[in-house]
Amino acid sequence: MTQLNLAGWSRALAGVLALALAACAAYPPVRPPPPAGVQPAPGPAARGDHARSAEQYETLAATRPPPARFELLLSAAREWLAAERPAEAGRVLASLQGAALTGAEGTERALLSAETALAAQHPQEAWQRIAALPEPTGASGAERFYSLKMRIAMAAARPVDSVLAEMAAERVLAGAERTALRTQLLALLRDAHERGVPLDPEASKDPTVRGWLELGAIATQARGASLTAEADAARWRAKYPNHPALEVLSQALPAPMVPNVVGARVALLLPLSGPAAAQAAVVRDGFLSAYYLLPAAARPELRVFDTDVLPGPQALAQAHVAGSTFIVGPLTREDVAAVANSGAQSVPVLALNFLPVGRPAPPGLYQFALSPEEEARQVARRLLADGHHRGIALIPRGDWGNRVNDAFTRELLAGGGSLIGAASYDPAGHDYGAELRSILRIDDSIARQQRLQSVLGGKLNFEPRRRADIEFVFIAAPTAVTARLIEPQLKFFYAGDIPSYALANAYEPDSTASNQDIDGLMYPDMPWMVSGDGNIDQVRDSIARAWDDRAAWRSRLFAFGYDACQLMLAMSARGRDPADAQVAGLTGALHFDADRRVLRELIWVQIRNGEPRRLAPAAPQ
Repeated sequence: MTQLNLAGWSRALAGVLALALAACAAYPPVRPPPPAGVQPAPGPAARGDHARSAEQYETLAATRPPPARFELLLSAAREWLAAERPAEAGRVLASLQGAALTGAEGTERALLSAETALAAQHPQEAWQRIAALPEPTGASGAERFYSLKMRIAMAAARPVDSVLAEMAAERVLAGAERTALRTQLLALLRDAHERGVPLDPEASKDPTVRGWLELGAIATQARGASLTAEADAARWRAKYPNHPALEVLSQALPAPMVPNVVGARVALLLPLSGPAAAQAAVVRDGFLSAYYLLPAAARPELRVFDTDVLPGPQALAQAHVAGSTFIVGPLTREDVAAVANSGAQSVPVLALNFLPVGRPAPPGLYQFALSPEEEARQVARRLLADGHHRGIALIPRGDWGNRVNDAFTRELLAGGGSLIGAASYDPAGHDYGAELRSILRIDDSIARQQRLQSVLGGKLNFEPRRRADIEFVFIAAPTAVTARLIEPQLKFFYAGDIPSYALANAYEPDSTASNQDIDGLMYPDMPWMVSGDGNIDQVRDSIARAWDDRAAWRSRLFAFGYDACQLMLAMSARGRDPADAQVAGLTGALHFDADRRVLRELIWVQIRNGEPRRLAPAAPQ
């Protein structure tokens, strides 16, 4: 017999409650009826004022003897939870500790205790509480129990247990209740995947569990482009032809796009000759990879213009003359600024760079970029969420470093953090010892040792120390080579125990051995650069077979070009404002802000043994 394990209960009460639960055939329903003869005013709860309703229940409970008092306090705890005030719910439930509750009341208190721990963001504690409860043997109350157990298990990063809870529910539920649980499980799996919880089918041998986990790994809520959605669904359906999730498969993946292809003409503006030709070619190859995934009948006509031969505004004019209904590009900051000077656009233009901060875009101009400034802001938000508020920054000299430093510092200060030191360095250099000794105050430590030796007149055993008030290090490295030089030198100067953060370009997948030099480094990156995402992994395998070694398909610029095509298709969908487009892209979850600039929601990773590994999302601040 499964025993309850609720901290603080007396052994005698635990035994009585466990026996009562074992004898019960059903759990309490979602909202048990109020105590007999007690009719608290329903107005506040009906109006959504659950806190006021909870106060009324507590006031009534103070005037009633048991058992009515116990039932009223349980009702108060439910209302406090509905008011999103778990601390108050916990207080009320604690007042019932040791009370002579009936079996049903004890079960209700245990369920509310688990739900309270979940609401208070203590998922492991919530899991311990609900895992100690026996499962219901009938349909009554089963949906409530299993729904809560599913949510708690997923919050505790136990996706297999979450799926098993849903499967147990299907043995006693049917019809609309069963469909609702399947829908809820899909949403939980999708959300868990998006916040970095591994959904590994190898964690279970049960084909139903494996099917749910695989579906969760490819599911997305993003509206807009998903060029592989139909193929993903077909592969999953073929692998699991009788799976219960077939009922909700249409909810797992976005509906196919319906771009305006009849008469559509797309112009791609890139500097395919000149100094930026190599980067532009990679963007072009990524764009074409997405473009040719479309069925031939669904592909708009495509023309490519070289903006090194024709400067941005002239290429734009030629694209208009050619009858383009959508224009992607140009790529360089200078060309984008020049296009913006030409004023409002008669057809949508998706520029592949950002205008300077504070400069508004004319109507019809949309902006998509791999912005280091936006990454720097995400770094500042993450380290604050990780509990680090005082730190130092290593910034390369030049315009790039200045822009990154400004974005990072502004976001850090706005969140209540402070930069207690910053060192500028030459990104072309190799030895950053002088800068690191200065910002870490190693030289101060050595000077103190020398003064002390002078006073004492003898040599001392001594190990230099860095300053002790540093909670983080932000390494703004323009290349992976620079990051590989700085991080080991930080460790050499006694700063290896300080959490270090960087931008995505600190990592390149060229050598695991070289990347071991940056072990421990944390940074935000696009999903394309990190394995472990079922959908992205399938795209990567397909593109690897198509390109082999004929393109830099593993790079961020390739993913950028691919997503530029996805955005173009999503923005061209019938009956949609282009700015409403959302894409679950290779470069992140993409959507537009109020200034028609694409914002990218990145994943967080840490280098371990030379390989990027996903980190859990930051705790809410």
